[in-house]
Amino acid sequence: MVSIDTHPNHTISWVDLAAKDVDEAVAFYQGLFGWNTFNDGTTPYTIFQVGEAPVAGVMQISPEMAGMPPVWSTYIAVENADATIEAVTAAGGSVFQPPFDIPNGGRIAVIGDPAGAAICIFEGMNDNGMKLMDENGAPCWFDCMTRDPAAAEAFYATVFGWTSEDMPGMDYTVFSNDGQQICGMMAMPDAVPSEVPSHWIVDFVVPDCDAAVAYATENGAMVTMPPTDTPFGRSAGLVDPWGAVFSIIDRSSATGG
Repeated sequence: MVSIDTHPNHTISWVDLAAKDVDEAVAFYQGLFGWNTFNDGTTPYTIFQVGEAPVAGVMQISPEMAGMPPVWSTYIAVENADATIEAVTAAGGSVFQPPFDIPNGGRIAVIGDPAGAAICIFEGMNDNGMKLMDENGAPCWFDCMTRDPAAAEAFYATVFGWTSEDMPGMDYTVFSNDGQQICGMMAMPDAVPSEVPSHWIVDFVVPDCDAAVAYATENGAMVTMPPTDTPFGRSAGLVDPWGAVFSIIDRSSATGG
């Protein structure tokens, strides 16, 4: 278990879900992960919690966001969102949503790497964000599935200063920030349809991968990768009933990492 007090610059600080129907999404994910919810009453944004620890959020896809599919988004902590946007464009990335202020402080923007994978940046107090990782119901890892690994690797190194290391015997790259491993990247498998763009995936910890897949599919989810044993635990890929992609992993069987 990793309890988190602060999120240093250029680490991954938060994840949230843009949902077609927040009430339906909350019911599905509470059943899957056992989450509690919290809303301070000042915004429609709902926090998912493990116990009292915030681990993720959910928001309604608004009319202004029409056409946006349900999606799990990953956030990178930055000191200055506007300066980061300048670095993004200089490095060949895209700006999908320019920086904007959010209630209770902070600025958010949505960017894309040169291969088209969208990711968010968050400028705000570094004690904001998820308070727990690598615990049942909490995120434990984040992966960039890309159609251009070389371009993506160069982009994240330039904009965020991430260093990269190829894993021996695997078509997989690990990104580190100031020596701390924070996320990974792999080339999109050939079997993935060409219309699927590069994207980021959040991995959530579950106590039993097979039981979680059974619950998810019984409640309308689809399986993109069946439960599979890996050195890091028993993992599966899922698409929730509304189309948002995520992964789950039972870490109890991990033999490495």
